[in-house]
Amino acid sequence: MAIFNGTNLGVYLSDTLVAAATDCSLSLSMETIDITTKDSAGFRELLAGVRSGSVSCSGLIDYQDADSNKDITDLFDAWNNRTALTLKFSNEITGDASYSATAFITSLEQSGGTEDTATYSASFELSGTVTEGTI
Repeated sequence: MAIFNGTNLGVYLSDTLVAAATDCSLSLSMETIDITTKDSAGFRELLAGVRSGSVSCSGLIDYQDADSNKDITDLFDAWNNRTALTLKFSNEITGDASYSATAFITSLEQSGGTEDTATYSASFELSGTVTEGTI
């Protein structure tokens, strides 16, 4: 078993890491279609339905970030312009799996409390096929 440190997981937009992220998640789901009939002997029967997915990430805000990572202003621009993004969920370790899809930002939040760090959270809904690849 090759367990790895979750710190290595990241959300990448067009192969560029979303900056200062502190956590991220990928959620895949599938709807089901009920096909239960009187002939089902009292058991529910299902067909596979529409598949969908979402990705979320959150992290620290640094408006002065000058590196090449995607920051909160890049995320805002994508949300504001309704841009379809190329999203990858990966740990970027050679030979490990990665998941890619087109996505839209459906939620973007910034917050900051007194004597606390300024943070952001972003949610993405996947559109179309989700592909699994290797790095």
